[in-house]
Amino acid sequence: METWVSDSKSKFKNSRSILSFDDYLAEVKKHPKRHLRNAAQYFWDVINFFGEYKVDLPTGSLRRYKLFDAEFNGYEGQVLGQERVQEELVRLIQNYVRSGRIDRLILLHGPNGSAKTSLIQALVRAAEYFSHQDDGVLYRFNWVFPPKKTIQGGIGFSTENSSDLAKTYAYLDSEKIESKIICEYKDHPLLLLPKEYRESLFKEIAVDLNIAEIFKKGDLSAKNKKIFDALLTNYLGDASEVYKHIQVERFYLSKRYRMGIGCVEPQMSVDAYARQITADQSLVQLHPALQHMTLFESGGPLADGHRGLLEYNDLLKRPIESWKYLLVATEQAQASLDMLSLFLDSLMIASSNELHLNGFREYPDWQSFKGRFELIKVPYLLRFSDEVKIYKNQVPKALTGTHIAPHSLEIAAMWAILTRLEAPKLGQLTEPQDDILKSLSPLEKLELYDTGMIPERLTQRESKDLKKLIPYLFKQYADDLEYEGRFGASPREIRSILLNAGQNRNFDHLSPVAVLEELQNLVREKASYDFLRREPVKEYRHAENLIQVVRRYYLKQLDEEIKNSIGLIEPDSHFDLFERYVRHVSAWTKKEKILNPLTGKMGEPDSELMSQVENILLARTESPEEFRNSLITRVGAFRLEQPDQPVDYHTLFGGHLKRLKEDYYAKQTKTVTHVQNCYLKIEEGDTQNIDAKDQELVKTLKENLLKLGYNPSSARQAVAYLLLNRA
Repeated sequence: METWVSDSKSKFKNSRSILSFDDYLAEVKKHPKRHLRNAAQYFWDVINFFGEYKVDLPTGSLRRYKLFDAEFNGYEGQVLGQERVQEELVRLIQNYVRSGRIDRLILLHGPNGSAKTSLIQALVRAAEYFSHQDDGVLYRFNWVFPPKKTIQGGIGFSTENSSDLAKTYAYLDSEKIESKIICEYKDHPLLLLPKEYRESLFKEIAVDLNIAEIFKKGDLSAKNKKIFDALLTNYLGDASEVYKHIQVERFYLSKRYRMGIGCVEPQMSVDAYARQITADQSLVQLHPALQHMTLFESGGPLADGHRGLLEYNDLLKRPIESWKYLLVATEQAQASLDMLSLFLDSLMIASSNELHLNGFREYPDWQSFKGRFELIKVPYLLRFSDEVKIYKNQVPKALTGTHIAPHSLEIAAMWAILTRLEAPKLGQLTEPQDDILKSLSPLEKLELYDTGMIPERLTQRESKDLKKLIPYLFKQYADDLEYEGRFGASPREIRSILLNAGQNRNFDHLSPVAVLEELQNLVREKASYDFLRREPVKEYRHAENLIQVVRRYYLKQLDEEIKNSIGLIEPDSHFDLFERYVRHVSAWTKKEKILNPLTGKMGEPDSELMSQVENILLARTESPEEFRNSLITRVGAFRLEQPDQPVDYHTLFGGHLKRLKEDYYAKQTKTVTHVQNCYLKIEEGDTQNIDAKDQELVKTLKENLLKLGYNPSSARQAVAYLLLNRA
């Protein structure tokens, strides 16, 4: 307790939480960038405080802003993916900074559950954190009035303060303050200076700064203006006496306590109000110059969000009449109440789903609002890796104590992505390119977006062409009303599926089989989900068939895991085979001889070895000569680009290596099936007629499956499921 008290005192003192007006001006001159910023500039500083980094994706290179990673918050509230949305949001904030004012409302629109609110909340949490840092300091001011005898006697100041009563009342101990008027609207203290003096100050200290319009033309709120003018009259124009009553106070952004962060829910009431404060009995001891005045204070989300951020949650769910004031509020930064006008300095961000936005587009005043809105599309994620991370973050916390079998989260995420993909558009490219796109299955398109993996069935030339087309493919639907990522299963629905599967009584763990059952249950509810009622296009949009795609993918992964776990093949034997193949092909293309390691003599390239590999790797329409020349060209290009590095076969020819490995395993299916049967018998306690070699293979299989994240129950279920469903 003593440590906490000591730390609290030290923190308060170091943060410079209370200042006189003169001391505050000294701070402004010392750190002008911290104090001469409007809401847009503040959030731009928030973004820069956390930084950014480059993300290289198959669909293109993007910048990702670290605040959305939420590392400062233990990654709680992290926004996965959505880099394009982040870039667009940051671009708009930069525009507001350049123009010196915020004159548009940012509207994030997309399907339900696409992370619109999560993006806003990540920005809010980052700003809250930043406001506690030295670079994120924010100040407002209060009016303090000591008793008359205190002013005359010069007593009652804290001994820690160097200021004396002749300069300021800001440092008076609270028991020596007779009345205090808090600026609930958080007026910027610099607005206490007349415009012409502000301009002189800016010329003196901020030559290189882009001064926001609020500092050039802004004024105090109505209540503070009345108080200032009344005191100035009372002191016969002596402004120094007025500034004695100013207590500058540091404040911290907080959504919970509605400090600089306002949230407007889809309700019917107005978003601000004014109430008379001079009728409050707690203020009966006001300075005589103010007692004859009627003062009003503002409240509500508009006031809460001043100097920070104002969020309109599901804006378009409200009747349009209830927020028509935004036409003026966005363009003129002003909102009129019954008793006063509010002058706004807030970053205004709203969210809406596509259904309500489309309805709003039919509204007669849509064009008026459109000119005051900045629309940012927020689709569902289309990258499998990002979708999986969502459930890895959420599901284990919700299923505490429940074992999650490998692939359970992956197959749910994969199905979700598959339901969101659209068939490639044709007719805009060359005929060969169109033929490539036309042949893409939903799973192949998913892998293109996720890792850039090219379908193994394509020729070398087709693979090269498709690699270049990935960014084009990703942007095909970007400008469509029915854009890719607008329809499909939402993360909320997938999370429910996973939680329900975790409660399946047939399993003591979250099983991929239970997930597949839940997916089947969902696709029967066509009346509940728009994406289930869409007309299929080829293999796309067919939610039920896509479950079978996911099921086959799961079986394939399971088959590979079990074969690897049995240990029938040396880990790098297929790599060694391919590396030997490349050496022989290189000699063949150069018409050179190659050393035979068995005879120790130079000889012709091994045509039998090359044919063996090519029988596995060649596409149906591809000739060996074309395949060999294309392969060597890729190797040569790599060596030109990275002459000091060994050829990275895994990056260049990952698909080829995978097929060589699969071909070997396909020839071992009978052995693998036998070992699986032995495994299940031993698990049931039956070791009769199982020889020592098979028991050793079973032991190896079990140990390796446990290393992959299975437990005994989920491993047994996985082996049995593969045996039952192997073609």
